Amino acid sequence: MSVPTRRILTPIFGEPTLAYAKNSRAYWSRGTTSPRNQKGGTGWQACLHGRVQTGDDWAALYVPVEDVSVPDFKTAKWTYYMTTTQTMGANIVIWVHDPDDFDNRAEITQLGGVAGLEKTAGWNAHEFDSTDAGMLFYGEGTTGTGLTAGTQTTWALFQADALFKTWTIYRISIEMGWEASGTFDHVWVAELKLNGTNIPLKPRSEADLAPIHDLSETTAATFTFTVAPKTPFQLLSLDLHAGLALAGTALTITKNAGADGSTNSAWFDTLIYSFDMPTAATTSHYKEFEGSPSFSEDDELVIAQSNTGAQDIGCDVCWKPI
Repeated sequence: MSVPTRRILTPIFGEPTLAYAKNSRAYWSRGTTSPRNQKGGTGWQACLHGRVQTGDDWAALYVPVEDVSVPDFKTAKWTYYMTTTQTMGANIVIWVHDPDDFDNRAEITQLGGVAGLEKTAGWNAHEFDSTDAGMLFYGEGTTGTGLTAGTQTTWALFQADALFKTWTIYRISIEMGWEASGTFDHVWVAELKLNGTNIPLKPRSEADLAPIHDLSETTAATFTFTVAPKTPFQLLSLDLHAGLALAGTALTITKNAGADGSTNSAWFDTLIYSFDMPTAATTSHYKEFEGSPSFSEDDELVIAQSNTGAQDIGCDVCWKPI
């Protein structure tokens, strides 16, 4: 009796990765407290933190795609938690190319502010299909399309377009950012389905939990900078530089503790580090934290330095999710 041969199929959708540019940040986050622990299958979520927007600041969750044809991509569903109500939601971007000539490509973007894309504080969800409006494209080698770059239309018209219906999808992303101005708060993508296929959201390895650099600058009389990853994290280093010698009190890092929901959480607030830059008469200070002290999801670190001379101060705090 012969045994039937099993056919092993290549996955259409690959493992997700994170990317960001300029002021925005993207990192893997563990939502250990309610309501963020209510959704998602892995315990991990993709935090897309838009932060200060200058036009080209963005955070993205990337999913590689094994050349699915544009007409064959029917649906996508995703859920995301927003800290505050914002002007834009977590939008989908569909990256396409000519399968026979990779010089020809385009990104087809759902406008983040389009009506129908939820943008309120708390849990949000979107169900994407061919009727979704607010889709626009920019790209290279798009001669032959009947659509106009930058003009909003529906996904259905891309599926029926003389050019794009012959192209394939090489990446799908969920993004925050690309706004001309304003500041975007934390957004956590917890669930994603593409064409009915569940995409597990989690780091692929320890290498995906890469260090994050949070930057701040000021000329104010007091420099205060709060680092609040909203996920368990380790503090790796601090780098502070002033244009000229500082006067006043010492540089400090203080933990504002979440203390796992304790009603007396302030009792756990702690001075983590102190260095007297004015007395040391130095304009720069770099500190690596041996053993990488760890903090909970609700802990925040406040970096403070007096700046009575209103010098230019820049600060880089490096941490990593755990």
